[in-house]
Amino acid sequence: MSSKLALNGGEPAVSKDLLAHDWERFRKGTPEEIEAVTQVLKSGHLSIAGALGMPQADALEKEFCEWTGAKHCLAVNSGTAALHCAVAGLGIGAGDEVLVPAYTFVATAMAVFHQNAVPVFVDVDPDTYLMDPNRIEECITERTKAIMVVHIHGLPGDMNEIKQIAKKHNLKVIEDAAQAYGACYDGQMAGT
Repeated sequence: MSSKLALNGGEPAVSKDLLAHDWERFRKGTPEEIEAVTQVLKSGHLSIAGALGMPQADALEKEFCEWTGAKHCLAVNSGTAALHCAVAGLGIGAGDEVLVPAYTFVATAMAVFHQNAVPVFVDVDPDTYLMDPNRIEECITERTKAIMVVHIHGLPGDMNEIKQIAKKHNLKVIEDAAQAYGACYDGQMAGT
């Protein structure tokens, strides 16, 4: 690799082809997606709260469970909310520590902070940007309660090794698969 930044004429570390994606498809939506959103808006029923529930959310949860093989699914408004639900659901609280990857979106740490807990950053593999299992144990303390794995850029983390470490230290594992839906590791969908 060149010692000069690509900006200054050095060799780029990442090719533009690697970053190419059909974002236009997501900006427009398919006719079916537009119709589904229109029906929800016309119904005036924009929340799962209340006695009526939200049939579309129920259907999404069921379909997502079937697709991923997960036993349970909870539709929320964002990946941030999903992480917060996971951290809170495990009873993580003030002074507890959660191991998180050093390369991630801010929501990873914020979900931990929202419970008055402390995110502890674990170094990542420089080739994949995924949490490096070889760096986890050096970060574990008596206050560590969980490991939050972020499957990123469509790549699943090394779940076999991470689960072994978690079991050895009696830690819970939270998987953030927001950027890797459909990715599989050892025959199992990321996040399940």
